[in-house]
Amino acid sequence: MTEASMTTSEAAPSPDAGSSEAIGGSLLSSDQPIQQQPTLSFDPTGLPDGLNEEPSLQTFDSVDKLAKSYVNLVKKMGVPAEQLLRLPQSGESYDDVYNALGRPEDHDGYQLGDHSPEDTANYREIAHQLGLNNDQASALYDIYQQDMQYRMNEEDAEFEQFEVENLQELQQEWGDKFNHNLEMARRAFMNFATPEAVKVLEETGMGNHPELLKVFARIGEVLAEDSVLPGSNNAVLGGMNAASAQEQINDLLADSEFRIAYQDGYHPGHKEAVEKMTKLYSYLG
Repeated sequence: MTEASMTTSEAAPSPDAGSSEAIGGSLLSSDQPIQQQPTLSFDPTGLPDGLNEEPSLQTFDSVDKLAKSYVNLVKKMGVPAEQLLRLPQSGESYDDVYNALGRPEDHDGYQLGDHSPEDTANYREIAHQLGLNNDQASALYDIYQQDMQYRMNEEDAEFEQFEVENLQELQQEWGDKFNHNLEMARRAFMNFATPEAVKVLEETGMGNHPELLKVFARIGEVLAEDSVLPGSNNAVLGGMNAASAQEQINDLLADSEFRIAYQDGYHPGHKEAVEKMTKLYSYLG
């Protein structure tokens, strides 16, 4: 405050409230009047830097009223004025607000646990644009990862159930000819398939799709009738005749471990089992 802003309504000095001599002894027995503390008046017209024209200050005529108003304002706000954030107006940037709330200086400043920076680059850029602090970005990314894992597990479980149900339906439809038809389908496919095609069917699981199996089983039957499919004649190849080949086929199919490897496209020994059975079936007429 300048000297022009504050004056005292009383020129007389205030008595020492802690001195009994200043009030003439006991307050109860003394008949002397008690002098009141002077009140500092407030005159905004003497303030510098345009404050003398501030409308909100024109209603105050004493310093104590001004102080009380400030204290009440701080209490209502809950924090000191210097800790308040100014919300941007329409079209203004929120960068100052985001930064004050803990957003990293740039997207590389996010720490997302064990997730590699390469895998999270796009996410971190989006998080920075949205103004997220590190805790918010990390928590949101964990939720996203958990949701993705849940969806993948659900899809895997549904696909496995789909394969089981399809295999059961195909076994019911083909009945006793299941193994024969399945081998015809495998022989037809392997007769024309490239290594890339085999890889695609194994990776996608489409090699177990019942409709594909039916198609290749029919192709195998047609090719066998025309003596085009390997094993469609009764010739003895490599010392193996049809009878001995059939005997080995029966023995292998009776072996539960081999049968599982042979019928399960995901089994690590599936490819070897298929090749073995294909070779044996080639001896059959």
